[in-house]
Amino acid sequence: MKKHVVISPTSCMGLVGIHEGAYKKALTFDPDAVAVDAGSLDPGPYYLGAGLPHVPRYKMKEDCRIMMEGLLTNKTTMVMGSAGGSGGHKHIKWHLDIMDEVAKEMGKTFKVAIVDTTLDKEYLKQRVRKERIEGCQHDAILTEEAIDNATEIVAQVGTEALIKALDMNPDIVLAGRACDNACFAADAVRKGFDKGLALHLGKIVECGSACAIQLPGSKIMRTPMVATLYEDHFIVEPATPDWICTVRSVTGHELYERTDPHIQAEPGGILDMSNVEITQHTERSVKVSGSRWRDDPHSYKVKLEGAEKVGHRCLFITGARDPNFIRNIDWVINFTKQRIIDEFSPKGLVEGKDYYVIFRVYGRNAVMGELETKEPQSPHELGVIMEIIGKTQELAHEISYFGKYGMVWCNYPGRTTISGNVGYTYSPSILDAGEAYRLNVHHLLPIDKDQSLFDVKIVEVGKQ
Repeated sequence: MKKHVVISPTSCMGLVGIHEGAYKKALTFDPDAVAVDAGSLDPGPYYLGAGLPHVPRYKMKEDCRIMMEGLLTNKTTMVMGSAGGSGGHKHIKWHLDIMDEVAKEMGKTFKVAIVDTTLDKEYLKQRVRKERIEGCQHDAILTEEAIDNATEIVAQVGTEALIKALDMNPDIVLAGRACDNACFAADAVRKGFDKGLALHLGKIVECGSACAIQLPGSKIMRTPMVATLYEDHFIVEPATPDWICTVRSVTGHELYERTDPHIQAEPGGILDMSNVEITQHTERSVKVSGSRWRDDPHSYKVKLEGAEKVGHRCLFITGARDPNFIRNIDWVINFTKQRIIDEFSPKGLVEGKDYYVIFRVYGRNAVMGELETKEPQSPHELGVIMEIIGKTQELAHEISYFGKYGMVWCNYPGRTTISGNVGYTYSPSILDAGEAYRLNVHHLLPIDKDQSLFDVKIVEVGKQ
């Protein structure tokens, strides 16, 4: 029976790490492909905007070494997606430099196919002049101003761009920003397996053993996953016997990061899971069938991501336990913000333009904000964060100092003492947090299915 075996070593390269012994065990399943996600937008827009990784270098190097050493004993197709965390040019270079260092230490060379997913700004501006580029789950269309303000704009590619790289027969595909599940599905689709099943397989194992359960006594924090794809179903199981898959564990992860339990939008179409059956196959494996792919007959779209710098951030973090302070927290916040505005308006600085004042009150709707469904309660303590974003770090710092004393010394209703009503979390109490970014490009761009927009080049790592 025709089959295709895919190994998922970990949830994200450089994050939780690959257990070397468990990975060697996974390779005994004779995989046809190894795929791994190396990035995400989950940590927020800063890393894309600043061109920096969101994982430590030493951990990424360790994961690269384990996977690249595996290629010496198991010559398999290997795909790494969302290089360096966000898939931009600086992220790809950072990731590639680490692989080059590892290869040189091994005394080996590897052929790497790099998929460039950064889009030219002039090209994008030409597009928005001629057509409407719609937002992804929001109503704002893409504008020339947004394109100019973004430090870099990447497209989240699907299987087609990765197949283009795989056709060049590299040892490793290192892709810029890519759909997580496409990294796992690309080689299988390339070899003629059902696209719906392959993408669904990728969706379930994209976060490694997050779809499995650790048994009591296991000492492995994460274990690689083994997914075997057949013509009309696939099987998912952990690589090591101290983990198991259940219908509940697989289903739970299948619903992860989904706005609809039955369908998932992908570049070029829809992954339809409305008729999926998930059953227990063995005591430690699960069988999945019924996934299907539906082409979009009108257009092929990729998601664009871009971040713009909005200034520099400062934080003042404090805690309050005085019941009168807690009861009047809105009064305190309004007083503090107005005091800042009154102080800096004569200096020609406008709140909401030259600087921003943001409060987050933990213990009262700080997580969900306006989406909170629970009725407000009276906590015995609150954590309050005052965030200032200014055009420069110095400005943000000065405003934070001024605002801090407004909060600390204000004469709120019911105040019984002139000081000591809040507790500073840190000394120094004002924390300079560096550059601040916001996601200003999050749109869907129609492109040609031939993927000509994305360049693929072969480089060698490890050359002395």
